[in-house]
Amino acid sequence: MKHGSANTKPTPIAFWLALAYALSLAALSGASLPKYYAHETVLDRYGVIAPWYQGLNGQCDYRVRIAAETLKRYPWTTTNNAVAAYPHYVFSGVWQISSNGTITPKTPGGYANGDLGQRAINLLNGWVDYYQYTGDPAAIAQATYMGDFLVKHCLTPADHPWPGLFVSVPARGRAYGDADPHGWIQLDLCAAAGRALLRAYQLTGNQSWLETAKHWGDLLAGRCNLDPAADPWPRYANPEDVPKGENKQTGGITMILAFLDQLLELGYAGNDSAIVKARDAGRRYLNDKLLPAWTVNDTWGRYFWDWPNPVQNCLTTPDAASYLMEHPEAFPNWRVDARNMLTLFLNRSSVSLDSRSDVYDGAWAYPEANNCCQRSLWYSPLTLAPTLAEWAVQAFSKPMMAMITE
Repeated sequence: MKHGSANTKPTPIAFWLALAYALSLAALSGASLPKYYAHETVLDRYGVIAPWYQGLNGQCDYRVRIAAETLKRYPWTTTNNAVAAYPHYVFSGVWQISSNGTITPKTPGGYANGDLGQRAINLLNGWVDYYQYTGDPAAIAQATYMGDFLVKHCLTPADHPWPGLFVSVPARGRAYGDADPHGWIQLDLCAAAGRALLRAYQLTGNQSWLETAKHWGDLLAGRCNLDPAADPWPRYANPEDVPKGENKQTGGITMILAFLDQLLELGYAGNDSAIVKARDAGRRYLNDKLLPAWTVNDTWGRYFWDWPNPVQNCLTTPDAASYLMEHPEAFPNWRVDARNMLTLFLNRSSVSLDSRSDVYDGAWAYPEANNCCQRSLWYSPLTLAPTLAEWAVQAFSKPMMAMITE
Protein backbone atom coordinates (compact mmCIF):
# COMPACT_ATOMS: atom_id res chain seq x y z
CA MET A 1 0.00 0.00 0.00
CA LYS A 2 1.32 3.43 -0.94
CA HIS A 3 1.63 5.99 1.78
CA GLY A 4 -1.05 8.67 1.60
CA SER A 5 -1.88 11.25 -1.00
CA ALA A 6 -0.76 14.83 -0.54
CA ASN A 7 -4.13 15.90 -1.96
CA THR A 8 -6.01 14.60 1.07
CA LYS A 9 -8.40 17.29 2.28
CA PRO A 10 -7.08 18.78 5.54
CA THR A 11 -9.04 18.47 8.72
CA PRO A 12 -9.45 21.86 10.48
CA ILE A 13 -6.59 22.63 12.84
CA ALA A 14 -9.02 23.22 15.71
CA PHE A 15 -9.98 19.55 15.60
CA TRP A 16 -6.39 18.35 15.92
CA LEU A 17 -5.54 20.76 18.70
CA ALA A 18 -8.70 19.80 20.57
CA LEU A 19 -7.90 16.12 20.10
CA ALA A 20 -4.33 16.59 21.31
CA TYR A 21 -5.58 18.48 24.34
CA ALA A 22 -8.11 15.77 25.14
CA LEU A 23 -5.47 13.07 24.82
CA SER A 24 -3.18 14.90 27.20
CA LEU A 25 -5.92 14.79 29.85
CA ALA A 26 -6.47 11.04 29.58
CA ALA A 27 -7.55 9.44 32.86
CA LEU A 28 -6.95 6.05 34.43
CA SER A 29 -10.24 4.25 34.72
CA GLY A 30 -14.00 4.40 34.80
CA ALA A 31 -16.11 7.25 33.46
CA SER A 32 -17.33 9.85 35.95
CA LEU A 33 -15.19 8.70 38.85
CA PRO A 34 -15.08 11.08 41.82
CA LYS A 35 -11.27 11.27 41.64
CA TYR A 36 -8.48 10.94 39.08
CA TYR A 37 -4.85 10.72 40.19
CA ALA A 38 -5.95 11.39 43.79
CA HIS A 39 -7.58 14.71 42.84
CA GLU A 40 -11.24 15.57 42.83
CA THR A 41 -12.73 15.31 39.35
CA VAL A 42 -13.35 18.64 37.65
CA LEU A 43 -15.64 18.77 34.63
CA ASP A 44 -16.37 21.64 32.28
CA ARG A 45 -19.90 22.67 31.31
CA TYR A 46 -20.00 19.90 28.68
CA GLY A 47 -19.11 17.18 31.16
CA VAL A 48 -15.58 16.82 29.82
CA ILE A 49 -12.70 16.42 32.26
CA ALA A 50 -10.92 19.72 32.89
CA PRO A 51 -7.75 20.81 34.70
CA TRP A 52 -8.19 20.75 38.46
CA TYR A 53 -5.19 22.99 39.16
CA GLN A 54 -5.82 26.72 38.97
CA GLY A 55 -2.31 28.03 39.63
CA LEU A 56 0.10 29.78 37.26
CA ASN A 57 0.35 28.14 33.80
CA GLY A 58 -2.25 25.54 34.68
CA GLN A 59 -0.94 22.17 35.74
CA CYS A 60 2.36 22.53 33.90
CA ASP A 61 4.26 24.53 36.52
CA TYR A 62 2.88 22.37 39.30
CA ARG A 63 3.83 19.06 37.71
CA VAL A 64 7.28 20.26 36.66
CA ARG A 65 8.02 21.50 40.17
CA ILE A 66 6.84 18.31 41.86
CA ALA A 67 8.88 16.12 39.51
CA ALA A 68 12.05 18.18 39.89
CA GLU A 69 11.82 18.57 43.65
CA THR A 70 11.25 14.84 44.07
CA LEU A 71 14.41 14.01 42.14
CA LYS A 72 16.42 16.76 43.85
CA ARG A 73 15.72 15.33 47.31
CA TYR A 74 16.43 11.72 46.33
CA PRO A 75 18.70 9.77 48.73
CA TRP A 76 22.31 9.35 47.62
CA THR A 77 24.52 6.32 47.33
CA THR A 78 28.03 6.10 48.79
CA THR A 79 31.14 4.52 47.34
CA ASN A 80 30.46 1.62 49.70
CA ASN A 81 27.25 0.57 47.96
CA ALA A 82 27.79 1.86 44.41
CA VAL A 83 30.56 2.63 41.94
CA ALA A 84 30.05 6.34 42.58
CA ALA A 85 28.21 8.67 44.96
CA TYR A 86 25.15 9.89 43.05
CA PRO A 87 21.39 10.05 43.68
CA HIS A 88 19.90 6.55 43.71
CA TYR A 89 17.74 7.29 40.66
CA VAL A 90 20.90 7.25 38.53
CA PHE A 91 21.34 3.56 39.34
CA SER A 92 17.79 2.31 39.84
CA GLY A 93 14.33 3.09 38.57
CA VAL A 94 12.69 1.12 41.38
CA TRP A 95 11.47 3.08 44.39
CA GLN A 96 8.55 3.80 46.65
CA ILE A 97 7.37 6.89 48.45
CA SER A 98 5.49 6.93 51.74
CA SER A 99 2.52 9.08 52.68
CA ASN A 100 4.88 11.48 54.47
CA GLY A 101 7.11 11.83 51.40
CA THR A 102 9.97 9.55 52.41
CA ILE A 103 11.68 8.09 49.33
CA THR A 104 12.98 4.52 49.59
CA PRO A 105 15.11 3.33 46.64
CA LYS A 106 15.12 -0.37 45.81
CA THR A 107 17.64 -2.53 44.00
CA PRO A 108 16.18 -3.65 40.66
CA GLY A 109 18.33 -6.74 40.27
CA GLY A 110 19.99 -7.55 36.98
CA TYR A 111 17.15 -7.89 34.48
CA ALA A 112 15.02 -4.96 35.66
CA ASN A 113 18.04 -2.67 35.30
CA GLY A 114 17.52 -3.02 31.57
CA ASP A 115 15.55 0.22 31.74
CA LEU A 116 18.78 2.23 32.20
CA GLY A 117 18.89 3.42 28.60
CA GLN A 118 15.33 4.72 28.61
CA ARG A 119 15.81 6.17 32.09
CA ALA A 120 19.01 7.99 31.09
CA ILE A 121 17.41 9.41 27.95
CA ASN A 122 14.44 10.77 29.87
CA LEU A 123 16.51 12.15 32.73
CA LEU A 124 19.08 13.92 30.56
CA ASN A 125 16.45 15.39 28.27
CA GLY A 126 14.23 16.21 31.24
CA TRP A 127 16.91 18.14 33.11
CA VAL A 128 17.86 20.10 30.00
CA ASP A 129 14.20 20.95 29.37
CA TYR A 130 13.74 21.80 33.03
CA TYR A 131 16.67 24.23 32.91
CA GLN A 132 15.28 25.89 29.78
CA TYR A 133 11.89 26.21 31.46
CA THR A 134 12.99 27.41 34.90
CA GLY A 135 16.64 28.49 34.80
CA ASP A 136 17.22 26.44 37.97
CA PRO A 137 21.00 25.73 38.07
CA ALA A 138 20.38 22.54 40.03
CA ALA A 139 19.54 20.99 36.67
CA ILE A 140 23.19 21.24 35.63
CA ALA A 141 24.34 19.23 38.64
CA GLN A 142 21.59 16.66 38.21
CA ALA A 143 22.37 16.15 34.52
CA THR A 144 26.05 15.80 35.40
CA TYR A 145 25.41 12.84 37.69
CA MET A 146 23.73 10.83 34.94
CA GLY A 147 26.04 11.97 32.13
CA ASP A 148 29.19 11.09 34.07
CA PHE A 149 27.75 7.73 35.07
CA LEU A 150 27.11 6.82 31.45
CA VAL A 151 30.55 7.72 30.11
CA LYS A 152 32.53 6.39 33.09
CA HIS A 153 30.67 3.20 33.98
CA CYS A 154 28.31 2.10 31.18
CA LEU A 155 30.48 1.57 28.09
CA THR A 156 31.81 -1.56 26.42
CA PRO A 157 35.55 -2.28 26.91
CA ALA A 158 38.23 -1.52 24.33
CA ASP A 159 38.38 -5.13 23.09
CA HIS A 160 34.63 -5.29 22.38
CA PRO A 161 33.47 -5.52 18.72
CA TRP A 162 31.74 -2.16 19.32
CA PRO A 163 34.31 -0.59 21.69
CA GLY A 164 33.24 2.27 23.90
CA LEU A 165 29.54 2.02 23.05
CA PHE A 166 26.76 2.51 25.60
CA VAL A 167 25.39 -0.75 27.04
CA SER A 168 21.89 0.60 26.62
CA VAL A 169 20.00 -2.36 28.15
CA PRO A 170 22.24 -3.70 30.96
CA ALA A 171 19.91 -6.57 31.82
CA ARG A 172 22.84 -8.56 33.21
CA GLY A 173 25.26 -7.69 35.94
CA ARG A 174 24.78 -5.44 38.97
CA ALA A 175 22.66 -2.31 38.85
CA TYR A 176 24.94 -0.29 41.11
CA GLY A 177 28.15 -1.37 39.37
CA ASP A 178 29.85 -1.07 35.99
CA ALA A 179 27.68 -2.23 33.10
CA ASP A 180 28.17 -5.82 31.98
CA PRO A 181 29.12 -5.70 28.26
CA HIS A 182 26.97 -8.79 27.71
CA GLY A 183 23.93 -6.73 28.49
CA TRP A 184 21.88 -5.95 25.42
CA ILE A 185 23.14 -3.12 23.21
CA GLN A 186 20.02 -1.82 21.48
CA LEU A 187 21.14 0.69 18.85
CA ASP A 188 18.11 2.98 18.76
CA LEU A 189 18.46 3.47 22.52
CA CYS A 190 22.21 4.09 22.13
CA ALA A 191 21.48 6.81 19.59
CA ALA A 192 18.70 8.41 21.64
CA ALA A 193 21.03 8.47 24.64
CA GLY A 194 23.72 10.00 22.45
CA ARG A 195 21.40 12.77 21.39
CA ALA A 196 20.41 13.41 25.01
CA LEU A 197 24.10 13.48 25.97
CA LEU A 198 24.76 16.06 23.25
CA ARG A 199 21.94 18.23 24.58
CA ALA A 200 23.42 17.96 28.06
CA TYR A 201 26.84 18.84 26.63
CA GLN A 202 25.37 22.01 25.14
CA LEU A 203 24.05 22.89 28.59
CA THR A 204 27.15 22.08 30.60
CA GLY A 205 30.04 22.33 28.16
CA ASN A 206 31.35 18.94 29.34
CA GLN A 207 33.82 18.09 26.58
CA SER A 208 34.12 14.42 27.49
CA TRP A 209 30.43 13.95 26.75
CA LEU A 210 30.89 15.47 23.29
CA GLU A 211 33.85 13.22 22.55
CA THR A 212 31.92 10.16 23.73
CA ALA A 213 28.94 11.03 21.54
CA LYS A 214 31.20 11.62 18.54
CA HIS A 215 32.70 8.17 19.06
CA TRP A 216 29.24 6.60 19.17
CA GLY A 217 28.47 8.38 15.90
CA ASP A 218 31.67 7.00 14.35
CA LEU A 219 30.69 3.49 15.42
CA LEU A 220 27.21 3.77 13.94
CA ALA A 221 28.53 5.29 10.72
CA GLY A 222 31.36 2.79 10.37
CA ARG A 223 29.00 -0.16 10.74
CA CYS A 224 26.22 1.19 8.54
CA ASN A 225 25.39 -0.93 5.50
CA LEU A 226 25.33 1.58 2.65
CA ASP A 227 23.89 -0.89 0.13
CA PRO A 228 20.56 0.65 -1.02
CA ALA A 229 18.98 -2.81 -1.00
CA ALA A 230 20.00 -3.54 2.62
CA ASP A 231 18.79 -2.42 6.02
CA PRO A 232 21.37 0.12 7.28
CA TRP A 233 21.53 -1.14 10.89
CA PRO A 234 20.37 -4.15 12.90
CA ARG A 235 18.51 -3.70 16.16
CA TYR A 236 21.36 -4.91 18.39
CA ALA A 237 25.14 -4.58 18.34
CA ASN A 238 25.38 -7.94 20.14
CA PRO A 239 22.45 -10.16 19.07
CA GLU A 240 24.32 -13.21 20.36
CA ASP A 241 23.73 -11.97 23.92
CA VAL A 242 20.03 -11.23 23.42
CA PRO A 243 17.65 -14.12 24.15
CA LYS A 244 14.81 -12.76 22.04
CA GLY A 245 16.06 -14.07 18.69
CA GLU A 246 15.13 -11.31 16.22
CA ASN A 247 17.55 -8.55 15.21
CA LYS A 248 15.59 -6.26 12.91
CA GLN A 249 15.58 -2.47 13.14
CA THR A 250 12.47 -0.71 11.82
CA GLY A 251 10.98 2.66 12.81
CA GLY A 252 13.51 3.18 15.60
CA ILE A 253 15.94 4.16 12.87
CA THR A 254 14.66 7.73 13.23
CA MET A 255 16.35 7.85 16.66
CA ILE A 256 19.65 6.99 15.00
CA LEU A 257 19.06 9.56 12.27
CA ALA A 258 18.22 12.31 14.77
CA PHE A 259 21.44 11.57 16.66
CA LEU A 260 23.55 11.72 13.50
CA ASP A 261 21.82 14.96 12.49
CA GLN A 262 22.64 16.45 15.88
CA LEU A 263 26.32 15.60 15.41
CA LEU A 264 26.24 17.24 11.99
CA GLU A 265 24.60 20.35 13.43
CA LEU A 266 27.45 20.56 15.94
CA GLY A 267 29.97 20.44 13.09
CA TYR A 268 31.07 16.80 13.25
CA ALA A 269 30.76 14.67 10.09
CA GLY A 270 33.31 11.93 10.87
CA ASN A 271 36.10 10.71 8.64
CA ASP A 272 35.37 11.24 4.94
CA SER A 273 31.87 12.49 5.86
CA ALA A 274 30.94 8.99 7.06
CA ILE A 275 28.17 10.34 9.28
CA VAL A 276 26.57 12.15 6.32
CA LYS A 277 26.67 8.96 4.24
CA ALA A 278 25.16 6.89 7.05
CA ARG A 279 22.45 9.48 7.70
CA ASP A 280 21.56 9.53 4.01
CA ALA A 281 21.41 5.72 3.88
CA GLY A 282 19.05 5.76 6.84
CA ARG A 283 16.82 8.38 5.26
CA ARG A 284 16.69 6.34 2.05
CA TYR A 285 15.60 3.27 4.04
CA LEU A 286 12.92 5.32 5.79
CA ASN A 287 11.63 6.80 2.54
CA ASP A 288 11.85 3.73 0.32
CA LYS A 289 11.02 0.85 2.69
CA LEU A 290 9.36 2.00 5.89
CA LEU A 291 6.99 4.71 4.73
CA PRO A 292 5.49 2.60 1.93
CA ALA A 293 4.88 -0.06 4.62
CA TRP A 294 3.33 2.40 7.09
CA THR A 295 0.35 0.12 7.80
CA VAL A 296 2.47 -2.92 8.70
CA ASN A 297 2.26 -3.46 12.44
CA ASP A 298 5.99 -3.63 13.21
CA THR A 299 7.03 -0.69 11.02
CA TRP A 300 6.68 1.70 13.95
CA GLY A 301 7.56 -0.89 16.58
CA ARG A 302 10.58 -2.76 18.02
CA TYR A 303 11.45 -0.21 20.72
CA PHE A 304 10.70 -1.69 24.13
CA TRP A 305 13.64 -3.63 25.51
CA ASP A 306 11.80 -6.18 27.66
CA TRP A 307 10.02 -7.92 24.76
CA PRO A 308 10.52 -8.10 20.97
CA ASN A 309 7.74 -5.48 20.48
CA PRO A 310 6.96 -6.36 16.83
CA VAL A 311 3.91 -4.05 16.96
CA GLN A 312 3.37 -0.31 16.70
CA ASN A 313 4.11 1.48 19.97
CA CYS A 314 3.60 4.87 21.60
CA LEU A 315 7.26 5.98 21.45
CA THR A 316 8.57 4.94 18.03
CA THR A 317 5.44 6.40 16.43
CA PRO A 318 5.74 10.03 17.62
CA ASP A 319 9.52 9.93 17.26
CA ALA A 320 9.24 8.96 13.60
CA ALA A 321 6.50 11.52 12.96
CA SER A 322 8.59 14.23 14.61
CA TYR A 323 11.59 13.34 12.46
CA LEU A 324 9.54 13.78 9.29
CA MET A 325 8.30 17.16 10.49
CA GLU A 326 11.81 18.30 11.40
CA HIS A 327 13.10 17.49 7.90
CA PRO A 328 10.31 18.25 5.40
CA GLU A 329 12.85 18.77 2.61
CA ALA A 330 13.85 15.10 2.85
CA PHE A 331 10.28 13.80 3.19
CA PRO A 332 8.04 15.74 0.80
CA ASN A 333 4.95 13.75 1.83
CA TRP A 334 5.63 14.40 5.54
CA ARG A 335 2.30 16.03 6.22
CA VAL A 336 0.20 13.01 5.25
CA ASP A 337 2.72 10.41 6.39
CA ALA A 338 3.01 11.86 9.89
CA ARG A 339 -0.75 12.14 10.21
CA ASN A 340 -1.22 8.56 9.04
CA MET A 341 1.20 6.97 11.48
CA LEU A 342 -0.04 9.03 14.44
CA THR A 343 -3.73 8.34 13.90
CA LEU A 344 -3.13 4.69 13.00
CA PHE A 345 -1.65 4.24 16.46
CA LEU A 346 -4.84 5.60 18.04
CA ASN A 347 -6.73 2.90 16.17
CA ARG A 348 -4.36 0.07 17.09
CA SER A 349 -3.92 0.95 20.74
CA SER A 350 -7.66 0.96 21.35
CA VAL A 351 -8.31 -2.71 20.54
CA SER A 352 -7.04 -4.57 23.61
CA LEU A 353 -9.88 -5.53 25.95
CA ASP A 354 -7.41 -6.02 28.79
CA SER A 355 -6.25 -2.41 28.68
CA ARG A 356 -9.73 -0.91 29.06
CA SER A 357 -8.91 1.78 26.55
CA ASP A 358 -11.87 4.12 26.33
CA VAL A 359 -13.04 7.71 26.59
CA TYR A 360 -13.22 8.73 30.24
CA ASP A 361 -15.09 11.91 31.01
CA GLY A 362 -14.36 13.01 27.44
CA ALA A 363 -10.64 12.15 27.44
CA TRP A 364 -9.21 9.29 25.43
CA ALA A 365 -7.01 6.87 27.37
CA TYR A 366 -5.08 4.04 25.72
CA PRO A 367 -2.04 1.80 26.36
CA GLU A 368 1.43 1.67 24.80
CA ALA A 369 0.64 -1.00 22.18
CA ASN A 370 -2.24 -3.06 20.77
CA ASN A 371 -1.61 -6.08 22.99
CA CYS A 372 -0.77 -4.28 26.18
CA CYS A 373 -0.68 -4.07 29.21
CA GLN A 374 -3.68 -4.69 31.42
CA ARG A 375 -4.84 -1.25 32.61
CA SER A 376 -1.73 0.65 31.52
CA LEU A 377 -3.30 3.93 30.44
CA TRP A 378 -1.40 6.67 32.20
CA TYR A 379 1.56 7.73 30.03
CA SER A 380 0.90 6.72 26.44
CA PRO A 381 -1.43 9.67 25.65
CA LEU A 382 1.24 12.05 26.95
CA THR A 383 3.80 10.72 24.46
CA LEU A 384 1.51 11.11 21.46
CA ALA A 385 -0.39 14.32 22.22
CA PRO A 386 2.53 16.80 21.91
CA THR A 387 3.51 15.39 18.50
CA LEU A 388 -0.09 15.46 17.31
CA ALA A 389 -0.38 19.09 18.42
CA GLU A 390 2.95 19.88 16.73
CA TRP A 391 1.68 18.28 13.53
CA ALA A 392 -1.48 20.39 13.66
CA VAL A 393 0.54 23.59 13.91
CA GLN A 394 3.17 22.63 11.32
CA ALA A 395 0.78 21.16 8.78
CA PHE A 396 -1.47 24.20 8.65
CA SER A 397 0.99 27.04 9.19
CA LYS A 398 1.26 29.47 6.27
CA PRO A 399 4.95 28.78 5.45
CA MET A 400 4.32 25.04 5.42
CA MET A 401 1.17 25.37 3.32
CA ALA A 402 3.09 27.52 0.84
CA MET A 403 5.79 24.87 0.59
CA ILE A 404 3.19 22.15 0.04
CA THR A 405 1.44 24.00 -2.78
CA GLU A 406 4.59 25.04 -4.64
